[in-house]
Amino acid sequence: MKQEGRLLGVLRARYGCLGLSWVMVLCSCQHVTTSRTSDGFRESDIQNGYYSGKVDHQSASFKVDYQNQPKKKALILDFWNDTPVKIESLGRFAGSELRRGLLLTDRVIYPADVKDDLKTEAYVDGEQIKVEQLIREGRRMGVSVALLGRIRKISFRQKGDDVGVFRKKQSLVGTEVEIKVFDVQQGKEILASSKSGETNADHLVVADDQKVESLAFKVELTKLAVREALAGFIPEIVTLIDKMKWQGRIAKIIGPKVFLNAGHQTGLMNGDILTVMSAGEEIFDPQTGASLGRSPGRPKGTLEVIDQMGLDASVAQVHTGSNFAEGDWVQLY
Repeated sequence: MKQEGRLLGVLRARYGCLGLSWVMVLCSCQHVTTSRTSDGFRESDIQNGYYSGKVDHQSASFKVDYQNQPKKKALILDFWNDTPVKIESLGRFAGSELRRGLLLTDRVIYPADVKDDLKTEAYVDGEQIKVEQLIREGRRMGVSVALLGRIRKISFRQKGDDVGVFRKKQSLVGTEVEIKVFDVQQGKEILASSKSGETNADHLVVADDQKVESLAFKVELTKLAVREALAGFIPEIVTLIDKMKWQGRIAKIIGPKVFLNAGHQTGLMNGDILTVMSAGEEIFDPQTGASLGRSPGRPKGTLEVIDQMGLDASVAQVHTGSNFAEGDWVQLY
């Protein structure tokens, strides 16, 4: 039979929490058929703005509000697979998928010096997030946003016919994924959200085939379900990022030249005028000791971008003001 051993439908997804249980499933030959590009995305995902935050890229307001705005630097850690289903590299897959999804929105860039093994687990102590450590790392990298993620649940189920030589079966996988987003500049959490993802696949099994479904088959379906859940976070994250004020930093001052940690890749252009702000002061709750954020810095003057250098740095000259220092924040005038 031409269709025997092949999956007939993949990635029919809907959002919602799955009350599914682990069921070992029988399958003769598994192959997932998708219409995705070589990097894992469907053509329709890209063309139809699946990860784009549903923004009309042709509107005049978009061109003014977004295309001329610098991109925010983001730190997105590999996710924590906090489930009994220990699929190797699933956490890295989730982090990579969210990074690529956000890149398609054209709102963020990622620092070049991110460690390959930077994981959410390194910033979790029980149920508590090591916020100070995370914020400190984010500021060291000069990012505006830091994001942690956890895969909280993975469920499997199979249903189908029990009559006949060739029996049609449907395998389902459901996932529950959580994220937390932190404003690095302010030193505080700005979003805690969870989403569910589901995917299923129809296939045929031979009645007397007693082989257990392959691990590779389950891994592939699980990744599709995780990707489906991650897609739901994109509009929320984009909305937050769009509301944040872009900030860069003075990296070095040599004579009359001021070197900035943002340039062409971020979206700064020659002629841009930037306001220079002092770093501000961290404010703590006197009762709990928790950080309440950073107070607004003091305006020191303005700079004009005059040249680009490297992948993402620029050179500016003093426009107004004085007493600028390395580490001062800059933002669009």
